[in-house]
Amino acid sequence: MKRLDAVRLFGMNNLAIEADIRRLEKEQRIDLGHVQPEKRPEEEFYAQFSQKLRSEADMMQRHYAVFYCLENSIRELIIERLLELHGANWWDERVPQNVRENCKKNRDKEVGAGFTPRSDQMIDYSTFGELGEIFKANADTFGEMFRDLTAVGRILSNLNTLRGPIAHCKPLAGDEVTRLYLGMSDWFRQMS
Repeated sequence: MKRLDAVRLFGMNNLAIEADIRRLEKEQRIDLGHVQPEKRPEEEFYAQFSQKLRSEADMMQRHYAVFYCLENSIRELIIERLLELHGANWWDERVPQNVRENCKKNRDKEVGAGFTPRSDQMIDYSTFGELGEIFKANADTFGEMFRDLTAVGRILSNLNTLRGPIAHCKPLAGDEVTRLYLGMSDWFRQMS
């Protein structure tokens, strides 16, 4: 056998073995470690933090994800409803002036720092509490969507308090986790 043929045969055998290992890993749902996974940039630093902090982060990511979905679904609800009933100028005509000014200030601060703007929509620069102000200012528009707008305001206020530890990277106490999910339940129950 020629040297070149032997090298080719060696390479082909290695490819066949690797394919069998991949198939076996997939079938058995195991990792034999033959391929090193690519490290994500954050992994370089993550291992340097204490196990306590990493455990807290793993626990808190679920609460963050729930709150992320809630806050952004409320924004979507406001946009869709105000656009549908009040047209393209809903932001200028239906959002309280103090909310509009604060959103503009938040956007200008980001742009002035050289960051990519987070959104083209000004509502995305609002705080969770300001979303409640938009509901309150538009009781005529949102009143029929909820069982009781006063209750919605209370629910949003309570959730806004719980948002603090989530947004500022502090673990929620067990009873506050319960309160978060009760608040979510209250929110959805208020929707007609």
